[in-house]
Amino acid sequence: MNLKLIFVIAFSFLVGCKKDGKGCWQAFSPQGYTVPGLELCDKTKAEAEEAFPQYWFYRTGEKRYCWHGHLGTNDFYLWDVPESMTKRLIEYNGGYQFAKVDCESFCYCEWHEKRKSKITGQFGPTGAFGEIILSKDSCSKLFVGRVITIRETADSLITRELVEKHP
Repeated sequence: MNLKLIFVIAFSFLVGCKKDGKGCWQAFSPQGYTVPGLELCDKTKAEAEEAFPQYWFYRTGEKRYCWHGHLGTNDFYLWDVPESMTKRLIEYNGGYQFAKVDCESFCYCEWHEKRKSKITGQFGPTGAFGEIILSKDSCSKLFVGRVITIRETADSLITRELVEKHP
């Protein structure tokens, strides 16, 4: 019985240790976001960073969080970012400060604003902008495709359509 226990412990130790440091690595941009679709496997972190020196890498599967960031006079929010990358951002620029926040406490929304003439029925150019909303209640009521009337005048209708929402 003791021999079996020793064997199981030794085997799990050997399997759990990766002496060469190879694994799967996810690319992260120094601008603050995970690079979609750029995951490298069967490489060391150094090999991944050598192949794509413009990016940083973290181990695939590393736990990710939402963050309230501060740099100078600017406040911002990040979602789905591992702690190792916030530490790397601080190493990159010591002015960064980060605090973990509840991911449901905010949302980033990207809107398309449309102006429609009631007289001709034609639309003017579509404007695009993004905003952070710091209200769990408001974020829960928003969904991609939702159209909100901003203003209506005698001759025009101004609406906003939610085209992207995170987290």
